[in-house]
Order: sequence, then structure tokens, then C-alpha cells
Amino acid sequence: MATNEDTKQPDIGRVEADFGVGSTTNAVDLNDKALEKRVVRKIDTWVLPFICISYLINFLDRVNLGNARTLNNDTPQFNIVKELGLTGNRYNIAVAVFFVPYVIFEAPSNFAMKYFTPSVWIGRIMISWGIITICTSAVKSFGGLLAVRFFLGVAEAGFFPGVVMYLCYWYKPSERATRLAIFAGSVAVAGAFSGLLATGISFLNGKANLAGWQWLFILTGIPAVIFGAIVWIFMPNFPQDAKFFTEEERAFAIARMGPFAPNKEDKTFDAKTAKETLFNPLFWVYAVSYFFMVNSLNAFSYFSPTIIANLGFKGYTAQLLTVPPNVFALLMILGNCLHSDYSKERIRHALGALVLVGTGYLLLALLTNWIGRYIAVFLIACTNAAVMPFLAHRTATVSGSTATALATGVTIAFSNCGGISAPFLFPSTTGPNYAMGNWTVFGMLCATFLMTIYLGFRLGTSSEYRDFAPGAAEQLARSADLDGKVADQARDSAEYPPAAANAEGPGAKM
Repeated sequence: MATNEDTKQPDIGRVEADFGVGSTTNAVDLNDKALEKRVVRKIDTWVLPFICISYLINFLDRVNLGNARTLNNDTPQFNIVKELGLTGNRYNIAVAVFFVPYVIFEAPSNFAMKYFTPSVWIGRIMISWGIITICTSAVKSFGGLLAVRFFLGVAEAGFFPGVVMYLCYWYKPSERATRLAIFAGSVAVAGAFSGLLATGISFLNGKANLAGWQWLFILTGIPAVIFGAIVWIFMPNFPQDAKFFTEEERAFAIARMGPFAPNKEDKTFDAKTAKETLFNPLFWVYAVSYFFMVNSLNAFSYFSPTIIANLGFKGYTAQLLTVPPNVFALLMILGNCLHSDYSKERIRHALGALVLVGTGYLLLALLTNWIGRYIAVFLIACTNAAVMPFLAHRTATVSGSTATALATGVTIAFSNCGGISAPFLFPSTTGPNYAMGNWTVFGMLCATFLMTIYLGFRLGTSSEYRDFAPGAAEQLARSADLDGKVADQARDSAEYPPAAANAEGPGAKM
């Protein structure tokens, strides 16, 4: 093959120019499976523990209001509903107000994370929400609770999309569903642990003149502050500056990500790419689909303790019964996503999980006996088994930091409007069966099912990035720059594949 860039296919030449291919004698053999296994194992060891523990703590803080609602409900004078007057729709409003600033600040947060580095930004988020969670224990009125919940939304905004984007710096598309599952699996662990934690904290009721719900906010806020400081100081940022790699491993870790993945050297924001990404109709199909899924996720997060309590169980028994559904969900999430990565397929795995979760809401809408309704709780707990393959598919349809930041930030921000709507789908007046909410979420999942089929038809069901130029992958495999540096506006300004050739095809850029 000729080595003069002028004689090559234009797209291949551009890829080589962007990635420094052929500019160094330090060749990287991307077919070295032993080296790749060692690199991925190191990334798993140094990256996953930080994000999994962070997300576990995040979920504990996210659902503590739901647990506080049922905590010590066998002694109403010490229950948060009685003390703060959370009657009627007041609890639903307290849940929803969190999401207003959360949605507004979520997308800009991804660009701030790229600018300030992931460790500093995610650490800052954790410390902020931990302090505000602790302050919730001092609330004395419904108005005070609304104020604290609003500022909690400001503090926590950007955490989830930030972590999803952070993973895209380290893992290839075909590896992301499993890591997202491990990440999301910590939610199931947190869901199970939160029930056990709330059970234990219920016995602190009255200690130091504090109600059980006050202890709950204190003891779930402190870990966020402590671990946020650990993240700020110790969490690695990018493969380019990871101290746990040897030089050979670092070069391989950078080169193996290919031309699509976000990179440390990318511009923080590219206006042209942002416009192209946001004006693509399929961008909003993803966003709406994910919005419907998140209504299910939030409904379970905030109302599963109430649903179980309405089955006839009170006190610590109701808290303990939230544990088995979350353990079941953990197994389903991990199993589905592991197989999705193994088979390198996304859409069918998301669809299968949607059927499972939709069946759960259908059972809740139709059944009145407690055994059937409790089985339904097991099924709706598995929502993340659909979400994670779906998100992994989403991240594989964009290239560079700007588009990835928008695909994760805006999509997740839009979806979190479900945090505003979901609480009002389950007003207390429709209890104990909450038929309106269950039928509405079931309808949303049916719509998501159809839109996911459409996305698979338009973009394929594979876990890999779309092909962008014939032979370019082989060119990248021959050699890569050890520093992993790229030309100005490299992937953020380049279109893969060229728009003129593929604007309407299934490989069109999102």
C-alpha cells in the first residue's frame, strides 16, 4: 500500500492525520489481545470502584426521601409525613422540585466536567449534595423541605450523565453495557442496602432528640462528603495521564479507542458539531424514548416503599421487603448487559427488558392480591436492564467530546423531566393500587418499545461505532501516536461518515 497520504482515500488520510498515524515509529498492535486484556483489567480496577461507590451513595441520597416517608410509620408522631405536613400532593411536589434545577444544569455540567477534569467535577458534585443532604435533617416545615430539595437538585445536576461520558473516555462501545450494568447494578445494591439501612436507622428514632428520618438524612449525607473528597484527589481522569499504565499500556489504551471516542485532546465545545447533533431528528427519538424509561425508573425509586407498605406491611417489615426485588434486579441487569456486550448487540436486549418491566406495570394495574403485586415489584425493579443497553447504543452513535457530551447530557437531562412528571402519576388519592400511574407508565413503555425498534432499524443493533471509511481501521491498527494527540477540531469537526455520502443511510451520523 502506498504511504503517501495524497494517494490514499480521502477519509483514510484524514483519520491518519487526526490520529498521528504514520507520524511515529512507535507502533501499537491493536490485535494484541493479551495486552488489551491487561489494559482493560487495569481500567476496571482503577476506574469502576470510584464510579460504582459514587453511584451507590448517590442513589442512597436520591431515595432517602421515599424511605423517610415510610420510616417509623407505625409511630406517626415521629414520621416525616406528620412532622412536615406532607399531606395530599405535597410529597409529590417535594419529589418533583428536585428535578427542576437538575434538568436545567445537567447538560452544561458535562462541558464543565471536560474543562475542570472528571475527578474535580464529580468530586465537587458529591461534596455539595452530601452537605445539603445533611442539612435536610434540620428542616422544620414543608417550605424548608422544598428549598433544600431545590438546592439538592442544583448540587447533584450532572452526576449521572457525567459518569456515562467519563466511561466513554476509557471503554470501547462494545465494553460499555457491562460497565454501565456494574455501575447501575450499584443502584440495585443501594436499593437493597437502603432498605436495610432504613430498617436499622428506624431504631435510632428519638436518639439525641432526633427523629428516625433526621438520622436517615445525616447518615446518608456524610458518606457523600467523605467519598467526594477521595474522588477529587485520587480518581484518574483520562488514559493520557493515568499513572497506573506503563508507556506501552498507555499508548495501547489511547489507540484502541479509535477515532470516534471522546478524547482528552478534544475541544471542550465545538459549535458546528453541537448544531449538527441537536438538529438531528434521531437525537430526539432517543431523548423521548429515554424520558419514558425514566418515568418507570423514578416511579420505582420513589414509590416502591409505598407500594410495599400498601400491601399491608408496616414498620421495618415494609423496609425489609424492598430488599429482594433489588437483589433480583441486580442479577437481571448484570445478566442482560453482560450478554449484550458478549453478543455485541443492543436493541434486542433493550426490547427484552422492556417487555419484562412492562409486564410488571401491567400486573400492578390489574392485580389486587398482595403476592401478584409483590411479584410485579420484582419486574419493575429491572428497568435499568433496558436502560443500560439503550444508553450504550446511544453513545455508539456519536463521535468526539462535544457530541458525546450532548448525547449523554441533553438526552439524560430531557429524560429527567420524568422526575418532574412521575410523582404526579401516583397521587395519594389513587392509592393503594395507583391504577392511573401504572397504566400511564405501561403506555410509555409500549411507546418506547416501538421507538427502540425504529432506532434499531435506522442505525442497526450493533454495539460498535458505525463504519466511517473503508480500510481506515486497518490503517489505525498499524501505528498510533504515543501521546494520543490529534489535530485541532479533529473528530469534533469531522463527519464520520461524510454527510454527502451517507446523510440518509443507516450509518448516518447522529
